Amino acid sequence: MANSLANARKTFDKKAKTFSFAARLLPKQRHNAVVRLYAFCRYMDDLADAEPAGCNSEALQQIRAEIVQGSSRNEIISDTLLIQSEFGIPLSLLLDFTDALIEDQYPRELQTQDELVRFGYGVASTVGLMLCHIFGIKNPQAFPFAVDLGVAMQLTNIARDTLEDAERGRIYIPKQLMSKQITCDGLLSGAEDERMTAFEGVGAILSLADEYYASASQGFGYLPRGVRHSIKLAARLYQAIGDKILEHPEQYWSRRTVVSRAGKCHIFLNMLITRLRNGYCQSSRIDNCHRQHLHRALDQRRFSA
Repeated sequence: MANSLANARKTFDKKAKTFSFAARLLPKQRHNAVVRLYAFCRYMDDLADAEPAGCNSEALQQIRAEIVQGSSRNEIISDTLLIQSEFGIPLSLLLDFTDALIEDQYPRELQTQDELVRFGYGVASTVGLMLCHIFGIKNPQAFPFAVDLGVAMQLTNIARDTLEDAERGRIYIPKQLMSKQITCDGLLSGAEDERMTAFEGVGAILSLADEYYASASQGFGYLPRGVRHSIKLAARLYQAIGDKILEHPEQYWSRRTVVSRAGKCHIFLNMLITRLRNGYCQSSRIDNCHRQHLHRALDQRRFSA
């Protein structure tokens, strides 16, 4: 177990640089559980992204069956089932996450904003809801805000990774958000008109992400004090990626947009100063008025209880 945790921690620090930076604020037990859950998510995501497209379809279906039956010889899946049992994570969340990746193995082009939101729920909000259980959050009124943070973060990922996704034959910028047709080949070859159109879509996605970040922030008060500032920091660091994309459009197609370590430290210090200046009371405020229109595309029965 110690060896598998050490391996999971290496994966976490290497592959989840933004979230791992924020997760350092977590209590040790919560941190270890987050690291282990991330190892599962990363493993599954890598299976879905492997080339050629769909080459791991059978493996993913087998994992799904093992999740349903509650046992596996695969060390990562077995450990995930232990986490599920230990923290009372609903089986439906593991299955929703797995099903989203099974669907995402192949080239695809999203058509509508609703499809985009459903995708964000499947691959990211499900993880946020699992974290709610790891963090001991029992109040179901908190769950819609966790869904919103997952969608927001996934939208940021999509806005950042347009070229990487095109290399896999995937366009996650919905046609509904663009004025013209774009293609993977056009984006990869550097077609100026297609890249301009895609960047307009990226701007629309980031604007939508900001709506979900704003809604998610209204639910931070549901988080236990020991984890609240870690999640607030993670949200701000992810949102800063989108800010940087819009601030430096000339760099977008030449390099992957990241927030430097110095930039992360600057954001952290600013948040710390704000917290000290305003006191704990403000950061603990709960606003129960969730913006229901943000979940129009989702079946809320999947996470409302």
